[in-house]
Amino acid sequence: MSKYQEIYQDAHYLVLLPGDSGTDNEVSFSINQQNLEIDKLMDMHGKKTACFITACNPKGKRIDDKENLRLMQELESIVQQKQLPYYFGQGGDSKGAWIEKSLLIVGIDRAEADQLAHQYKQNAVVWFELARTPTLRWYIE
Repeated sequence: MSKYQEIYQDAHYLVLLPGDSGTDNEVSFSINQQNLEIDKLMDMHGKKTACFITACNPKGKRIDDKENLRLMQELESIVQQKQLPYYFGQGGDSKGAWIEKSLLIVGIDRAEADQLAHQYKQNAVVWFELARTPTLRWYIE
């Protein structure tokens, strides 16, 4: 597909989920490998879908941290307005040289996820469906 396919496929993804003791647990996940903890989370919310998305570095081009923070705050505000549950996380290359803050949005439908990806000029998002493996949804033209 593109130079990004292998990078995104092999990236390290993690999300902070609430733990039993009141502390957050780091839950890592990979593309095309089912994650029972994220399935459990979707089930807990009574939802069948989720999307892992960032607003950082549009089109895969590095921008300054201040602008990335502003974009992520804007994305979080939109998700809050939609009243969807969400969790903080990050994705990055396997060497840790490129890390982007991200959100796992539970219960978002595919059309809304696609709209956010286009709005924030993202190359791809990670798409989850209950009891299925997470996949990449591409937006590169």
